[in-house]
Amino acid sequence: MPHAEFDVVTLSPSTVRVMHRVAHHIYEFALEEDGSGRRLMRARPQVTCGHGDVPALELLSAAEQVAAATARHTGMID
Repeated sequence: MPHAEFDVVTLSPSTVRVMHRVAHHIYEFALEEDGSGRRLMRARPQVTCGHGDVPALELLSAAEQVAAATARHTGMID
Protein backbone atom coordinates (compact mmCIF):
# COMPACT_ATOMS: atom_id res chain seq x y z
CA MET A 1 0.00 0.00 0.00
CA PRO A 2 1.56 3.30 -1.09
CA HIS A 3 0.31 5.29 1.92
CA ALA A 4 2.52 3.27 4.26
CA GLU A 5 5.60 4.17 2.20
CA PHE A 6 5.10 7.96 2.22
CA ASP A 7 4.70 10.81 4.68
CA VAL A 8 2.83 14.00 3.83
CA VAL A 9 5.31 16.77 4.63
CA THR A 10 3.36 19.79 3.31
CA LEU A 11 -0.33 20.34 2.74
CA SER A 12 -1.53 23.81 1.78
CA PRO A 13 -4.16 25.28 -0.56
CA SER A 14 -1.52 25.46 -3.31
CA THR A 15 0.81 22.50 -2.67
CA VAL A 16 0.97 18.94 -1.42
CA ARG A 17 4.39 17.37 -0.81
CA VAL A 18 4.98 13.74 0.00
CA MET A 19 8.26 12.10 0.94
CA HIS A 20 9.22 8.45 0.58
CA ARG A 21 10.09 7.13 4.03
CA VAL A 22 13.17 5.15 2.97
CA ALA A 23 14.58 6.85 -0.13
CA HIS A 24 13.67 10.37 1.07
CA HIS A 25 12.62 11.49 -2.41
CA ILE A 26 10.22 14.45 -2.16
CA TYR A 27 7.39 14.89 -4.69
CA GLU A 28 5.75 18.33 -4.81
CA PHE A 29 2.41 18.60 -6.59
CA ALA A 30 0.75 21.96 -7.34
CA LEU A 31 -2.95 22.38 -6.61
CA GLU A 32 -4.71 24.66 -9.11
CA GLU A 33 -8.11 25.80 -10.34
CA ASP A 34 -9.03 24.59 -13.82
CA GLY A 35 -10.87 27.74 -14.96
CA SER A 36 -14.34 26.41 -14.18
CA GLY A 37 -13.89 26.60 -10.42
CA ARG A 38 -12.76 23.02 -9.83
CA ARG A 39 -9.56 22.44 -7.86
CA LEU A 40 -7.20 19.87 -9.39
CA MET A 41 -3.74 18.50 -8.75
CA ARG A 42 -1.20 19.09 -11.51
CA ALA A 43 0.13 15.76 -12.78
CA ARG A 44 3.80 16.71 -13.20
CA PRO A 45 5.46 17.18 -9.82
CA GLN A 46 8.73 18.75 -8.91
CA VAL A 47 10.95 15.93 -7.64
CA THR A 48 13.80 16.35 -5.19
CA CYS A 49 15.90 13.21 -5.07
CA GLY A 50 16.96 11.84 -1.74
CA HIS A 51 19.22 8.83 -1.42
CA GLY A 52 18.95 5.11 -1.70
CA ASP A 53 18.80 2.45 -4.36
CA VAL A 54 15.26 3.18 -5.57
CA PRO A 55 15.15 5.63 -8.51
CA ALA A 56 12.78 8.54 -7.88
CA LEU A 57 10.77 7.97 -11.07
CA GLU A 58 9.91 4.40 -10.06
CA LEU A 59 8.01 5.81 -7.08
CA LEU A 60 6.24 8.59 -9.00
CA SER A 61 2.95 6.77 -9.53
CA ALA A 62 2.66 5.79 -5.88
CA ALA A 63 3.58 9.32 -4.76
CA GLU A 64 0.88 10.74 -7.03
CA GLN A 65 -1.72 8.36 -5.56
CA VAL A 66 -0.85 9.35 -2.01
CA ALA A 67 -0.80 13.08 -2.79
CA ALA A 68 -4.14 12.97 -4.63
CA ALA A 69 -5.83 10.89 -1.94
CA THR A 70 -4.59 13.23 0.78
CA ALA A 71 -5.62 16.38 -1.09
CA ARG A 72 -9.05 14.91 -1.89
CA HIS A 73 -9.62 13.67 1.68
CA THR A 74 -8.84 17.10 3.14
CA GLY A 75 -10.94 18.99 0.58
CA MET A 76 -8.00 20.67 -1.17
CA ILE A 77 -9.09 19.24 -4.56
CA ASP A 78 -12.44 18.09 -5.98
